[in-house]
Amino acid sequence: MPWDDDADDLLAEHPDTVAATAHRLRAVLLDAHPQLEERVRRGWHSINYRDPAAGFVCALFPTGEGVQLVFEHGARLPDPEQRLLGSGKQVRTLAFTDPADVDPAVVGTFLDHAVELGAGLRAR
Repeated sequence: MPWDDDADDLLAEHPDTVAATAHRLRAVLLDAHPQLEERVRRGWHSINYRDPAAGFVCALFPTGEGVQLVFEHGARLPDPEQRLLGSGKQVRTLAFTDPADVDPAVVGTFLDHAVELGAGLRAR
């Protein structure tokens, strides 16, 4: 997996549960789409994921209490169970407070749609 070594330093600033949740999400994202490039953005305090065809797809934002998985074009993603949080014009978020909350099927499905959408938008 193309892990960014700086992610460990970023996550070391957070409680163990937050770091473990972020590590779980990182593994799920990169297992589902191994072509994703992981890059820490210190200024944003995030771990970002870029697809070669889709561009920037999503990012993990660790906080004091959990991890937000933010999808760049989340407002356009199918969400029949209304799991995504947010009301802005573009981004949507999945929020996690514990590694056990991370369902690879749910995260993987949103990621599949996000990569497909991003690739389509960039192909225009």
